[in-house]
Amino acid sequence: MRSFAKEQCWKLNRLLPARFSRGYRLQYIAALLILGGTIAASIAGYMSYQSVRRLIVKNLEQNALLEVRNRSNKIDRWIETRKAEIETLANTPPVRSMNWLVAQPYLKSEVNRLPEFEHFALIESDGSYFTTKVGRAAANVSDRRHFQKAMAGEVYVSDPTISRTLKQQIIPISAPVRPKVGDPTSGTIQKPIGVMNGVIKIQRLAQVVGKLEYGAGTYAFVLNSQGVPIVHPDARLIGNTDLPASSLLDSKDANLVSIVREMVYQKTGISLTKINDAKVYVVYLPLEQAEWSIALVIPQENLEKELYPLNILAAVTTALLVIAIMAAVVALKLFAKDRLHTRTEALLHRLTSRTRASLDVDRILQTTVEELGSILDIDRTIFGWYDPRKDRLEFCSEYYREGLSSRLGVFGAESGPSGDLAARLQRGESVTLRKVTDIDTLVSQESQHLRLKNRQYAAVPVLTQTNRLGYLFACSQWQFGTPDEVELLEAIADSLAIAISQSQRQEQIQEQLKLLEEVLAKLRRTEAHLVQREKITILGKLTAGIAREINNPINFIYGHLLHINDYLQDLFIIIQLYSEKYPESVREIEEEKEKIDLDFVSQDLPQIINTLKIGSGRIRDTILALQKFSTPDDSDKTYVNLQEGIDDILVLFASRLDHKISLVKQYNNIPLVLCYGGQINQVFASIISNAIDAMNTSDNQEQIIIVKTEVVEYPEGRFIAVSIANNGPSIPPEIQRRIFDPFFTTKSVTEFTGLGLSLGNKIIAEVHGGRLWMESPFEFPFESQNAGGVDFVVELPIL
Repeated sequence: MRSFAKEQCWKLNRLLPARFSRGYRLQYIAALLILGGTIAASIAGYMSYQSVRRLIVKNLEQNALLEVRNRSNKIDRWIETRKAEIETLANTPPVRSMNWLVAQPYLKSEVNRLPEFEHFALIESDGSYFTTKVGRAAANVSDRRHFQKAMAGEVYVSDPTISRTLKQQIIPISAPVRPKVGDPTSGTIQKPIGVMNGVIKIQRLAQVVGKLEYGAGTYAFVLNSQGVPIVHPDARLIGNTDLPASSLLDSKDANLVSIVREMVYQKTGISLTKINDAKVYVVYLPLEQAEWSIALVIPQENLEKELYPLNILAAVTTALLVIAIMAAVVALKLFAKDRLHTRTEALLHRLTSRTRASLDVDRILQTTVEELGSILDIDRTIFGWYDPRKDRLEFCSEYYREGLSSRLGVFGAESGPSGDLAARLQRGESVTLRKVTDIDTLVSQESQHLRLKNRQYAAVPVLTQTNRLGYLFACSQWQFGTPDEVELLEAIADSLAIAISQSQRQEQIQEQLKLLEEVLAKLRRTEAHLVQREKITILGKLTAGIAREINNPINFIYGHLLHINDYLQDLFIIIQLYSEKYPESVREIEEEKEKIDLDFVSQDLPQIINTLKIGSGRIRDTILALQKFSTPDDSDKTYVNLQEGIDDILVLFASRLDHKISLVKQYNNIPLVLCYGGQINQVFASIISNAIDAMNTSDNQEQIIIVKTEVVEYPEGRFIAVSIANNGPSIPPEIQRRIFDPFFTTKSVTEFTGLGLSLGNKIIAEVHGGRLWMESPFEFPFESQNAGGVDFVVELPIL
């Protein structure tokens, strides 16, 4: 009731249009007087209700304890009767004779007469015994507590145990059997000569205890001296001397442990507690005839049902008082809300008008915080942009009451985990912001603090369409942040977000137009590249066809040149033989020999034939290399000799490798590689072509291209590494970062001749599971005038 009154007073104070120092209007003063009197009456009535309730509950507890005590006495009397019956049997002559043949008929008749007992047993002083169930038993009970107590002269009710003959859970009641009076062997002190034992089933005790009740839902349980249940509705908790269970003193329920401790100490009482998530009264008291304590668990409503009329009366009274208080609060709230709503609508209208008139974000923000501060009549209103990466706020517009100082700038949280500022503002926690200096540290001066105290500020996010997050803050030295005030801030934040988005959209349109122009230019370049690439593709197909057409005639010419050379050699031999055999030839023949210069022809013609053979051989090798290079790959990977593929490519580039460029091959013994040979050769051709282009732009007098193959090992496996290095100019870092980007090239469209490094990287990495990387500048293994150099390395896994 007190917390309710305090809350309503706080709400009422927040609804007033003026502070305490500014005076109230007449209707507010009247409403406060009525509300204050209602609250005072409510407090007095609540205290009176509590006093009366305590008195009634105390009386009900005493009545319940007395009633349970009277009923538990019946259980004590029942146990006392059973003890008396066993003690009486122990003093009868048949039993005192300790002769089972004499005692057996008598005890069997007594079993029928006393139905509470399951059977009787006559135990001799050494622990052996006879029962009315089985006669002589094979077991011995000298270690049983009830036997030891009876032999000590005490009539004793034992804790439940397991019968060693019947294997059932029983309660033994034992009494000492003393010798007959006048027996000369008995002496002056009649020590027991045996034990008379009566057995009661545990179910019978449970039936007797179950009659103890106090309305619906009640239940009783019995504990032994160690706090172990021997009778309980939950059979899992019950224990006996042979199968011990956990004591309730070890329970995890602290309320239950407290009750059990009182029962173990043999105390009497009644307690209101909570057991198994239900409020109950527990009445507990010890039994006099056994080392047990009994408890009755009564549901709270059973005992307190006489309080229902009082509770109903209190509830009705409370409801009427609450209705009266809420009616006054609602009336004031509606008046203040209507006034606040009118001023909010006016502010939103002005904000919309200024947004249409001007798209200046700074002007819109400043106007909004000033008018918002004026409407709410608070200390400070601020707008700031939130940077989630640095977890900071940049305050760019603010309004503050006279006497305060500006807090524009960048602020960070004084404490708390990094990245948690937005979450703390969302929860309305107290936050101390410190200004950040140019060197990215928090300033410690008090004048640079901005303390946002819990319940004295509200922070509403302003999410623009550009996903830039702003915050609108309202801070007060009074309590602040009612739903109406937050609703006002959210309405202003929504309108402000629209205004900011419209302004930013204009900037975005300009940026997008500029970006569109760049994209169009890039598309034109890309289109030119694609056209050029299509030409190269068509040229490759034409080249493959031309290579096949040229290959057959060249093979024909090359093969016949060999025969022509042989035939000419044979003819020259015959001519030589004629010259030797017929030195004096006909004059016409001599003139013709001088005319054709037969000696020169015989020397020059073999050289011409050999030159034709070399030339046609080079043409044939070039055509074969071109045919291999332009032939498409099969659908499946095959094992390829990479070094042969590189040699074929070098044959194709022989015309571009002029006398200024030296080619160095450093081949090592490498295995065949399972791959698409055509694709791999295209990658090598692209890298070698780029290397030759780099050489053509180099000023080195000695230009060198090194092709090296070797096997390298990494933790993930063995690879074949093909290195293609040149001592041309190094590649600048800004180009290295983009060298594998799609459509990126440093060449003009006319110079763009084929496969790029982006596609080459995909072929090596994605298709073949290898790596393509570069190093520039590169430490060249030979002396070079250029300090740069580039080395491209292709690594393919050995499968």
